[in-house]
Amino acid sequence: MINYLGINATPVLLNVGEAHHDGDWNFRDVSSPFTRIHFIRSGSARMDRGGEVLALKSGCLYLTPPYTRHSYANEGPLDLVYVHIYFQDAGSASLFDLLELPAEVPADRATETVLERLLALHPDRALLDFDPRRYDTGPGLARILAGGASDDLSVAMETEGLLRLLLARFLAGASPREGCRDERVFAAVRHIGAHLGEAIRLDDLASAAAVSKDHFIRLFSRELGITPGQYINRKKIEAAQLRLLLHPGESVKSIAYSLGFDNLPYFNRLFLKLTGESPGRYRESRRAAGRA
Repeated sequence: MINYLGINATPVLLNVGEAHHDGDWNFRDVSSPFTRIHFIRSGSARMDRGGEVLALKSGCLYLTPPYTRHSYANEGPLDLVYVHIYFQDAGSASLFDLLELPAEVPADRATETVLERLLALHPDRALLDFDPRRYDTGPGLARILAGGASDDLSVAMETEGLLRLLLARFLAGASPREGCRDERVFAAVRHIGAHLGEAIRLDDLASAAAVSKDHFIRLFSRELGITPGQYINRKKIEAAQLRLLLHPGESVKSIAYSLGFDNLPYFNRLFLKLTGESPGRYRESRRAAGRA
């Protein structure tokens, strides 16, 4: 039995607010380094989440993990509450790498009370613009994270507790991802998450799993559907995306080196391959959107 309590991820509130739409909640190819939770109070909409089309219904909560490409479509009146969460994982593997969480869960009165309390505690965290291209920008994220650190201790602790209660609604229906049913793969995923700033050697991962390198690659690939090298690269590029947003003054070269890349052209090619944009273009497109 794998002990998932070893996952050490602290939820931090970025945004919470109410939104009233009437056919204008239509955005395509949204992808962000934070988690989204939506509570549909009334009305309906559709979400395409990585090819899975969800009909959003009133009285339900919806979860979108970080770095999940998705789109919204809305044709009529829609009232919702949104919560945006950033995870400070402190060297832990991502919650979403280890567990398969349901995209939809029914809300109850206790859930609505949690949302009402979050709204009351943080009236200043509402979005001024509902276009993700404008609010999902580096300066905005950095400003909110810095502001959160200055919250009164009681407010910060209560907020974290409320976010955990919201996430627990989804965790109640969670199951281990196929690859994380094997203790050896689970240990490797956690090791990778804790050492993204280093050059991670497959020999070391295989040795920790007490199997040969070839056997480890086959085991990891069978369980997760991608090779260890592909998984490591994906997690490093996700970390780079967040760094590019939160640290606009840091050079691409510095970010690449801090994540264990000693070959800048290779880092640039890999970033382009996995995100569709160069690191510089990725940063500038979001900076420009934030100024629009």
